[in-house]
Amino acid sequence: FGVGQIAGNVRKGSPTGGGNFYIFKKSTPAQQQAAFEFIKWVTQPERAAQWSMDTGYVAVSPAAYDTPVLKKYGQDFPQALVARDQLPVSVAEFSTHDNQRVTKLLNDAVQAALNGSKTSAQALKDAQREADRLLRSYQ
Repeated sequence: FGVGQIAGNVRKGSPTGGGNFYIFKKSTPAQQQAAFEFIKWVTQPERAAQWSMDTGYVAVSPAAYDTPVLKKYGQDFPQALVARDQLPVSVAEFSTHDNQRVTKLLNDAVQAALNGSKTSAQALKDAQREADRLLRSYQ
């Protein structure tokens, strides 16, 4: 199979995504310490390199790409490096409360504008109204 960087017109860009690690302030000190130890363990360069090779996701640090195992993997399977190579033009992922629901509203608005069932202005106005409704309790 082939892969390539996301094309760009005015500027290139690729959203970053994936999961995050959190240490909750309302956790017990023992839970916070355990979470911190796990985060340190799972993000070690060698482990992050293996995780990247096993899953196809971008490794969590540049140090992972400097490991011998991931360097060799990238030489043998250069498609695995495409996502890493577009990180310099990447932008932060869309982040809000109820992210999936709000993102769906936005995606549905884009689809409505593309298929002509709504004008782009009306589709975005409707999406904003629904997002405001969904997010009302967070204000």
